[in-house]
Amino acid sequence: MKTLEDYTPNELATLSTIIGIIIASKYNVNQQNVVANFLFSVAQAIFLISAQIQNIQAQEENQCGDNGKGESNGNNVDLQKQIDELKEHIKRFEDSRKS
Repeated sequence: MKTLEDYTPNELATLSTIIGIIIASKYNVNQQNVVANFLFSVAQAIFLISAQIQNIQAQEENQCGDNGKGESNGNNVDLQKQIDELKEHIKRFEDSRKS
């Protein structure tokens, strides 16, 4: 059996269309509205949960960067080291020109 990641976007769209047609054929118009609104509400709950998870993850990543933790701190140290080395090279170059 395929996992969700194994389906292409076109396969998922086709599958959802087929399921929609099958469900619609089993109910009258009023029942179709109830089922459609129910499924829409389920989808909205999933969207809300995933949006909040992304929001929390983004906040945690921002806090790590603000506290000097994580990868950005290591990058800053490397950049500062390169800047210091360049300053030293410039100083040596200027000193050699004065001599």
